[in-house]
Amino acid sequence: MLGTEPDIIQNYVETGQVKLVFWPVLNHGNPSVYSTLTAECAGQQDPGLFWAVHKMLFENQADLWGAGRGYFVETAVAAGADQATFETCYDDPAAMDQVLELDNIRRQRGIFSQPQFDINGTIFVGAQPYEAFAQVIDASLK
Repeated sequence: MLGTEPDIIQNYVETGQVKLVFWPVLNHGNPSVYSTLTAECAGQQDPGLFWAVHKMLFENQADLWGAGRGYFVETAVAAGADQATFETCYDDPAAMDQVLELDNIRRQRGIFSQPQFDINGTIFVGAQPYEAFAQVIDASLK
């Protein structure tokens, strides 16, 4: 998605035609859970921080397998999150419950792998070229 995401954002999200919504897929144990928690807590401060943290964690996936709390705090702060506010969220069991509930909803919808994209009911499985997204988005906007 990182290859097509900038074009989708520029051509559809920034123009107000499309809303991009992220749903976690917690298929990789603690790295998935704590990465999602990190992005969610950063995003509570500013939605832009969600995407900045998401991108940083996605680009550094190999680091996540041995990462502890400090790594996730440092990542959020490096993206611009206020450390104290972030840590309050990160340590709050309610925030973890929310992450797990989002994953549960995703599973109930029958989504068990990634990446998957739902554009008004049209499901894409796997990475798709920008043109494939644009064709379905344009058709749904008519």
